[in-house]
Amino acid sequence: MHDGHILCLLSDDAENAAIRAALGDDRYRLEWVTSRETLIGDKGGDPPADLLLMRARSGTDGDFIKAIRTDHGSDRFPIVFLVDPGEETLVEHCLSCGADDFLTVPIHAAELLARIRSQLSRARAIAASRLERDRFALAVAGSSDGIWDLTLSDDALFMSPRCAELLGRNGDDGFKRLEDWLAIIHPDDVDQFQVELRNHLEGITLSLQMECRMQHRNQTYRWFLVRGTGQRNATGKAFRIAGSLTDISERKLTDAMTGLPNRIVLYDRLNQTIVKNRRKSSANFGIILLQIDRYETMREAYGQVFCDAVQKVVSQRLVGTLRTTDTLTIMGENTMCILLDVMRDDTDLVRVSHRVRAAAEEPITLGDESVLLSLSIGMAQAQAHHQSAEDLIRDATAALNKARAEGGGQEVVFDPDMQRRARDRLRIEAELHLALKRNELVLLYQPIIDLNTGRLAGFEALVRWQHAQRGLIPPMEFIPIAEETGLIVPIGTWVVQEACRQGREWLDQEGNADLFISVNVSSRQLDGPALPEIVRQALREHRLAPEHLKLEITESAVMRDFELTMKLLKRLKEIGVGLSLDDFGTGYSSLSLLRRLPVDTLKVDRSFVTAMTADTSGVKMVEAILQLARLFDLKVVAEGIEHEEEEKLLKERGCEFGQGWRYGKPLTVSACLDLMREQRKSTKRIAG
Repeated sequence: MHDGHILCLLSDDAENAAIRAALGDDRYRLEWVTSRETLIGDKGGDPPADLLLMRARSGTDGDFIKAIRTDHGSDRFPIVFLVDPGEETLVEHCLSCGADDFLTVPIHAAELLARIRSQLSRARAIAASRLERDRFALAVAGSSDGIWDLTLSDDALFMSPRCAELLGRNGDDGFKRLEDWLAIIHPDDVDQFQVELRNHLEGITLSLQMECRMQHRNQTYRWFLVRGTGQRNATGKAFRIAGSLTDISERKLTDAMTGLPNRIVLYDRLNQTIVKNRRKSSANFGIILLQIDRYETMREAYGQVFCDAVQKVVSQRLVGTLRTTDTLTIMGENTMCILLDVMRDDTDLVRVSHRVRAAAEEPITLGDESVLLSLSIGMAQAQAHHQSAEDLIRDATAALNKARAEGGGQEVVFDPDMQRRARDRLRIEAELHLALKRNELVLLYQPIIDLNTGRLAGFEALVRWQHAQRGLIPPMEFIPIAEETGLIVPIGTWVVQEACRQGREWLDQEGNADLFISVNVSSRQLDGPALPEIVRQALREHRLAPEHLKLEITESAVMRDFELTMKLLKRLKEIGVGLSLDDFGTGYSSLSLLRRLPVDTLKVDRSFVTAMTADTSGVKMVEAILQLARLFDLKVVAEGIEHEEEEKLLKERGCEFGQGWRYGKPLTVSACLDLMREQRKSTKRIAG
């Protein structure tokens, strides 16, 4: 294996012999040539060898060197020449024509070997550098990215031709300094860009990476991904940063699944439409927000891929119903928006809504599965107070939420009261978070009466909110919000704790060993495994026997996930607490399910109690519930008793317990204590 291929262009036999002796055929591959013409004329081709060693005697040798350089460039084919001593002019001429080095004769072997090694090493380093540079240039060209390079000492900026092309510029557009670049970055993005750049240069982040908008020459803004890495000195201080520029507008502005414009496009077009209509006496545009009802259920049943395919089909159908002036965009998963840029009148929103809903609700078949969809739709027409896209989308969202709250399959047009209600709802939610911390929640207790004896049997604990400014807030104003937000879970935990504490206190004060307290359990509390341990801990902490606590669960809560609820109820039953099925008759219980439930009490809904005095069918319904309870050996509590006749009918049919305003409204702790003491001192009945 030779260290290099050397061409020897020498005519002196003594010099040839000296070279052969110094370099040796076993170290280098030596090739002697006699004709200069064979070495020139192959412009752009590969060099004939790794190095040329020649004899220079006159100025024509310099011209020959220049010809070789014309063919093979200045650094691809090292040239070393031999020259007689004292030929300084010839040396200068040959070097200026492109030769790399020289030696004077007579030849010294060690010097010749050192010069040859040096030139070959230099040539190989240049070739490796050129290869790396060519590879990088090829990779950059293939990636369609632009390259930028910023020198920090003077903010000098280099941008590659590809960068200029991406921005619709040319080399004369003045991108020479950092300030030129900052000038075309969107005003909303430029501050963050400078923060990200500074964070990287200061060593806070490993690299610069940011998405931002830059102004194209046509005055539109396009989205770019800017990436870069700093070069640092020995102390770690950055003195240079270079990186790439990638146009991501299509990805940034398009929903990958449907190919439709996304929310960024919607906001941009909607803001443009708002500005365009400001000079008009009345706006003639609006938006429609759409969501597929029961989307989460469909995803649980069929998976995300199926849901994506359904949304794609729906979006294609909607596109087919719209005018060319309308814009359909994807706001996010399961939310689409239609911008009606031109409306003839305010009924256009409803007409388009009817049309798209009819198209979307046609059956969809994908593979072996067919689904029938319904849509919830919220609409908002532009008004004078809509100053931005966010304003109009906010109002349409309020209408959409109302459509969903009404059970889905509804079309709702925004009205200003929705915004007020939404703000009230958000305020209540925020204040409800604080209510737990501030101890603003209180329990009132409604008496439960033994209808046979007329004596007090227990209480149902009812949570109320004693607001610092608004006073006592009724449950219907905050319980639904607590259910929706999940706050009902910590509230429910507090209710269990407080009811147990109060039960222990009453036992210590009055010693009524038969008294029980019923606590309502939310369906959200049944979603996880924590409830039995919460109950066990509360009983243990307050030294309350489990028979003094009853938990009330509605039929609908049981049926949300029957098997999971069954496991929880069995664990609760093992603790020893009572279990009541609340609002019985209004839900979905069957005889087979009722037989499996480990409950000991049925609570008859107030609607059935009220119906007893209206017609015989109401009485028969209650009779059926009482017979069912006897069949399964269950106690019965009738709710909502207000009149003597209702009480009489219930007692005649064997109902054991009752509660309602006939026996008292929900009471404070002190009022409950007075009631218990009054009963203890006398034989007076509370009822009948």
